[in-house]
Amino acid sequence: MPIRPDPLQELLDLQERMNRLFEETLGRERLEEPTFVSGGWVPLADVYETPEAYVLELELPGLGRDDVEIQVQVDELVVRGERRPLPGGRPEVFHRLERRNGPFARGFRFTEEVNPDAVSAEFRDGLLRLQVPKVQPRAGARSVRVERTE
Repeated sequence: MPIRPDPLQELLDLQERMNRLFEETLGRERLEEPTFVSGGWVPLADVYETPEAYVLELELPGLGRDDVEIQVQVDELVVRGERRPLPGGRPEVFHRLERRNGPFARGFRFTEEVNPDAVSAEFRDGLLRLQVPKVQPRAGARSVRVERTE
């Protein structure tokens, strides 16, 4: 017997998608509202800040570390990848297909300059954790007093 869709759950899913669309459209300037660069699906992400770094955690179930590419610039980080369909293709008879496959790209802008050479990435159990260090002021920086010449 086929599983019947739950109309209430479908309505709640639609509302959640619409909320995300409004948030994406209205909040692109804040770090908490990352840029959705392109792709067939969008991985969920948590972003928080410590005094020394930004920390990003992206849910990438079904991907391996070789399926993900990370590019870092002075004030932006972009994560790209692709989730491939299961071997054997799409089944002839299915009751529900909710997980999306295909490429994705997601960008994050930072409010402070970051050090691209010191970014670390850890991928475990479908969770990609990125540590993005902020650029620290140079050691030994000092103030210079301007003298008046006559």
